[in-house]
Formats: sequence, structure tokens, C-alpha cells
Amino acid sequence: MKTIMVSGADGQLVTDILKTLQKEGNFHVVAYNRKLLDVTDKLHLQTEFRKINPDFFIQGASYHVVEEINKNPKQACDVNIASLHYLAELCNEYNTTLINFSTNYVFSGLKPPPEDFQELNHYNELDDPHPVNLYGILKFAGEQVVSTGCEKYYNIRVSGLFGKTGSRAKNGMNFPYIIKKNLEKNNSADHLEPVEVVADQLVNIGYTADLANAVVKMMNKERKDLYGTYHLVNKGECSWYEVASEIADILGYSKDKVIPITTDDFYTNLKRPKDTSLNIHKIESKFDIKVPHWRDALKRFFEEIT
Repeated sequence: MKTIMVSGADGQLVTDILKTLQKEGNFHVVAYNRKLLDVTDKLHLQTEFRKINPDFFIQGASYHVVEEINKNPKQACDVNIASLHYLAELCNEYNTTLINFSTNYVFSGLKPPPEDFQELNHYNELDDPHPVNLYGILKFAGEQVVSTGCEKYYNIRVSGLFGKTGSRAKNGMNFPYIIKKNLEKNNSADHLEPVEVVADQLVNIGYTADLANAVVKMMNKERKDLYGTYHLVNKGECSWYEVASEIADILGYSKDKVIPITTDDFYTNLKRPKDTSLNIHKIESKFDIKVPHWRDALKRFFEEIT
């Protein structure tokens, strides 16, 4: 039985990874929320590694609220970069495989559009990252710390996470929850404002139940030749407006209630890439994983929460 250490145990992706590991039944899991394990405290990490001697360390702790990072750059650097220096050293010492989660925001969004709009033309793992904001810069720096300093690792880039738990950093909310709440408000007699959603950003979304299944499959199929960087999202690119319109349809509301706006209309102080849709061919082929389409994932998410 392999032993797994997990940080950020109350995050929405890690919560579903823990559920999946429990169902598997062949892992001994030691999970920590941020109060129980400060990943920026090297001595604390050393103590826990010595006690647990893990086969895997899942780094679920992350500073990922894009709007907040410019206000707290020191804390963001400590969590997203310094902690990975400590973890890479410890993982090498204890022969532990490090699983680090990164983001689509490592890319600029300026890659020329594909001619046929097939997924193989989206950003792949061989494309050079060129982040356009501090969040992307820090996450790419963290990736480099892992890839150059850790012998056994997976850097897994995710995007648009949503799950039943919701984001701890957003008070238990995520994009589908927010759209659902706003549609319900819009449907009331005393609140007729439209639900405005950005339509000119192409992204992927990731249902954490689907992504958790894939991560555990990666762990079960661990081999030396499979270490590296991977993209993991639900299949198919989409705009936030498309996602919101699909949510309205699933919940039985008119799509007319969802109004498209531009990135510049919504985000005034922070640069965001326009098209960071990710190619997932590598992870599907290397690990024999089939990740469902985002529309299917959304339907199952709303089935799960109702």
C-alpha cells in the first residue's frame, strides 16, 4: 500500500482526489489543510516527511486568486515558488513523487488560431510559456523549480476548476455556482438585471471529479518514463459566455438572460490571456485516460449538487 501526503486538503480539486483515493482503497492517505501544514515552513515539512515517508506528495496548497496576487506578491511567491523548492528537495531525499498543479495562465493566449479548430492545435506541453500576469509568472516559475529540481514529478496544468466543494478562496463558490445564483436572482420579480459574462476568452473548464479520476490513474500507472508536464482539463474549448449559456439551458432558464461582454468590460486592472485552451492528447495517450467533454461534465456536476 502506497502512502500519500496531501496539502491543501480543503481545496475543491484535492477534496475530490481524496474521495477517489478512498474509493480505490489501496492508498494510505495523510491529508493536511493549511492550518495543519504550512508548506512555506521548511522545518515543518521536514518533520512531516520524516514521520510519514510518503510515496507521493500532492501539492494542493496554492495561492491562485488572480486578483489578489498583485496585492500580496510576497505571500504568493512563498506559496507558489519557495514551497516547491523545499518539496523538491524533500521528495528527492525520500524518493517521493511530487504532484504539482499549475495553470493555463502560463501561456500568453497569443498562439495563432488553428485552421480547423481541432483540439490537437490547442496549446500543448511543447509550447513555450509566456505568461502575461503575475499569477502566470509565479506558476511557471514553480513549474521550473519542480522540473529542474525534482527527480520524480508531475506538473499538471489545469483550468477553470469547478466541483461540488467549491473554491475555499472564493467562499465555497466557483463559476457554475455563481452563474446559478445570478440566474436565480435574475428570475425573481424584483431583480431583472441581465447576467453579463465574458465572451472573448477561450479557455477549458475542469470538473474536479473527472480530473481527480485522471490524477489517481496517473498515480496507479507511475513509471519513470512518464514523469513530466501534462495538461488536464475537460475536453473542448469554450468561452465563459458559452459555459454560462449551457448552465442556463441545463437549469431551464432562457439563454437570453445571459449577455456577452468583453474582457475589457469586466476586468479593468488585470491583463488576462485571450485564448489559453489546452491540448490534452498527451495525458490521454500516455495514461490511457479519456476525459469527458465539458458539456457532459457540467450536466453531471448539476446532477451531483441537486
